[in-house]
Amino acid sequence: MREQNSSVFSDPNGAILKELYELKKLVRQQGQAQKEVLCAEECAELLGVSVSYVYRLTSEKRLPHYKPQGKKIYFKRVELLDWLLSHRISPDAELTEHVTKRVRQASHGRL
Repeated sequence: MREQNSSVFSDPNGAILKELYELKKLVRQQGQAQKEVLCAEECAELLGVSVSYVYRLTSEKRLPHYKPQGKKIYFKRVELLDWLLSHRISPDAELTEHVTKRVRQASHGRL
């Protein structure tokens, strides 16, 4: 048992450090998942973009945000997720079904 513990501390490949880093990252992500209000850095991480792109989107007023003191910006998680899902692209099959339905309605005079 003592030999196992000594091998843990003398890890030449840094596998333990890598694993600790991954665990720390997961804990941070879980903590952010519970936060309702995010800063620009957390917003960028949630959206998977750079912080500079987040600032660009806010300056173009394309991303919902708050500036309570006129300097630092904040985001509501729910609004960001809604924004992410607001630009839905319909698959071809869904579009075909919709067109077919509208044609049937038009042919029956219900349009």
